[in-house]
Amino acid sequence: MSSPDTTAALWPHLLSSALVGTDRRACAPEAVPEPLVGAVPAGPLDPDGLLTAAAVVTVARRAGQQPARIETPAPAPAETAPYAPPAAQQRLSRLLSGSDVEVDRQVQRELLGEWLRLAADRGLLAAPQHLVSLLEQADSGQRPLVRAVGGARLQWLCAEGPGRWSWAMAAPEAAPGADDDWDTGRIEARAAHLARLRGTDPAAGRDLLAEVWPQEKAADLAALIEACVTGLGLDDEPWLEKALDDRRTQVRDAAARLLGRLPGSAYRQRMADRALACVEAVKARRLEVTPPAECDAGMRRDGIIAKPPAGTGERAHWLAQVIAAAPLDCWTAVDADPAALLNRKASDDWGPTVRQGLARAAVAQRDGQWAKALLSAGFSDAGELHTQLVAVLPPDELADTVAQHVRRNVDSAVRLLPALPEPWPTVVCDAVLTVLRDRERSSGGRFQLLRRAETGLHPAYAPQLAALLDDMPQLYVQLLTRLHTILAIRHDIHREFA
Repeated sequence: MSSPDTTAALWPHLLSSALVGTDRRACAPEAVPEPLVGAVPAGPLDPDGLLTAAAVVTVARRAGQQPARIETPAPAPAETAPYAPPAAQQRLSRLLSGSDVEVDRQVQRELLGEWLRLAADRGLLAAPQHLVSLLEQADSGQRPLVRAVGGARLQWLCAEGPGRWSWAMAAPEAAPGADDDWDTGRIEARAAHLARLRGTDPAAGRDLLAEVWPQEKAADLAALIEACVTGLGLDDEPWLEKALDDRRTQVRDAAARLLGRLPGSAYRQRMADRALACVEAVKARRLEVTPPAECDAGMRRDGIIAKPPAGTGERAHWLAQVIAAAPLDCWTAVDADPAALLNRKASDDWGPTVRQGLARAAVAQRDGQWAKALLSAGFSDAGELHTQLVAVLPPDELADTVAQHVRRNVDSAVRLLPALPEPWPTVVCDAVLTVLRDRERSSGGRFQLLRRAETGLHPAYAPQLAALLDDMPQLYVQLLTRLHTILAIRHDIHREFA
């Protein structure tokens, strides 16, 4: 069969004639390779002859193509970290194959996440035979854990494997001056690049953002402004103040959030002055509250939204926003202690609005002292604000607060459970078990509590849960049986890592 080299001189003539037309540029092959004599028609070629010759030469070129030489990949590197114990590896195999028929697929995925967390926390690796299954089955939330337990062999496998595994490749440590992410990356990568640069040289990051400011979309520019929280300092105040005059709402809001986090900024002082002008201590245990009479241009520039949502009065809407944006330390001008301020009675029933604004400020500023004071004063909210406020508490106080809610009102407590680390602290586990023992208590929240407990209750509580099955209304037996099965498996998973 003719090789591609022997047809190289003939192919351009055939192609040229085909593109221009046989009438305008006839092709009369002269140097036909020996193996193709008789197969390629003698010229000059008409259209049919040209197509025949092209087909013959195409087949000859392909048939004579030399196979590419593929280099044998280098052997996988040896691991330096230890592997998980054999019993844990066997458990991982069952979770990946779905052979554990005691639980459904969703629960198996949750148990797989727990296995991965335990291995990663101990610095242990999954065995090589499980790596492909982990790459194929891990959901987005489990991917960092898969990278942690995959070791050097996972990196080798991803380098040799299909492109869909590229997420598991360890990203090279980007130098602050590298421009690839900034010039061509998605907005997440660009924001990360800017944050890295700001971490070493805030001024350079500020200049880089200024260069691209005019052509950025509002949403992207807001994300880049948020990235400037790294290295945030008073040198950033001038450009952030200028951003408050931008016509795009997202840009103004992002700038206002950073200015609100900048100690000593004029923005914080303006908000503090507005809040203290609205709330004044006139006598012992009394607050005189005077909401803004209007939402003036200065307030709108600083991010106060003029139009209230349906069902909310304008002045209450403005007051809550002003208090929420004010630095919490400004209230020492009224009372040195948050609890003392909250114990004061507000005039004209403005107390709930004041407390809502303070709760929003405590959440935004992550102030555990104010969060504790507000909750102790009985703050509650039908929406997410109450849950967010609880999550701001220090870990020990958070656990105690959630445990109290569990004992007092399961329906409201289930909204607080996601704020806890899993497995839950002992005080919360004890409270949950107390509620489950109460045969007389019945609520919709109890069903949700049982579902949350599948991943939140510590596996060590499996024996105590088993004791409840014989003395429980039939309504809950099936759910408790499921919970006990899952807890027993989790208990075994923990024991297999011992």
